[in-house]
Amino acid sequence: MTITEQLAEEAKALIGDRAEVKFPNYADVPFFNQDEEFPNPTAAVAAAFLALVNA
Repeated sequence: MTITEQLAEEAKALIGDRAEVKFPNYADVPFFNQDEEFPNPTAAVAAAFLALVNA
């Protein structure tokens, strides 16, 4: 159990019956890599240059 999970469980114990506490499960959420979402400008320029050189 991570420190964040331990702290969340302690907070839940302190809250007791005064509120309903739910913890999200992020196991099924895919990782987001911004480099894959938006091309790196340097890489795009390099690819365009190589395309011109090899043409």
